[in-house]
Amino acid sequence: MPAISTDLFKKNFTTTPRTISAEVRAICQRISPDHTPAYVPVSQDAGALPSECFNNVASKVERDGGTLLYGWLIWEWPRVFLEAEHHAVWERDGILTDITPHVNGERQVLFLPDPMRAYDFATQKRLINIKRSLGELPSVGGWIAATDRLHHAIEANSVGNQFTLERSYLSSMGQEIRNALGLVFVDLAKTTGPNNPCFCTSGRKFKKCCGPLIQLYP
Repeated sequence: MPAISTDLFKKNFTTTPRTISAEVRAICQRISPDHTPAYVPVSQDAGALPSECFNNVASKVERDGGTLLYGWLIWEWPRVFLEAEHHAVWERDGILTDITPHVNGERQVLFLPDPMRAYDFATQKRLINIKRSLGELPSVGGWIAATDRLHHAIEANSVGNQFTLERSYLSSMGQEIRNALGLVFVDLAKTTGPNNPCFCTSGRKFKKCCGPLIQLYP
């Protein structure tokens, strides 16, 4: 059984797609067929918090004018999957700006407008991220299904930022996701040469990056 370092599970692999590929266009067409994705610069607003885009932009509009535009951020883990995250950006004079900071410090994001899908500020219910496998690795579907089950369970049992789920249940689902992601790592390691770019998108060679974190054979 392959041995996978816990350090690998701590990495964040998704980032802004480098290009608007056919796969990106396809997922955007399914989500918001009347709009097209575009790259939007990130300029963090003072006081803006990660993962709080709706409140961030609402406060910005109240303070500085402009409007709140709903849509989706499109993220990619190359070779693995695409993900659409419900999001809001600030619009003024036809110019879009993402004022919310992101985990990887992205300086631009790929944003798909979807004005009809508003955020419910009263209940604070969030739309579940939409994920699509890129079709290269057979293990990706199981991992996506496991993460979707957890996210649906959290939203179904939450009020605002508070949710009521038994710790043992969360732990079980978390382990299921970890096991499924481990299979994705193994598939990636088996299909990535030592001198190929690492699948974590660091730009380094696999053997100098994530390679030592996965022991495929005893």
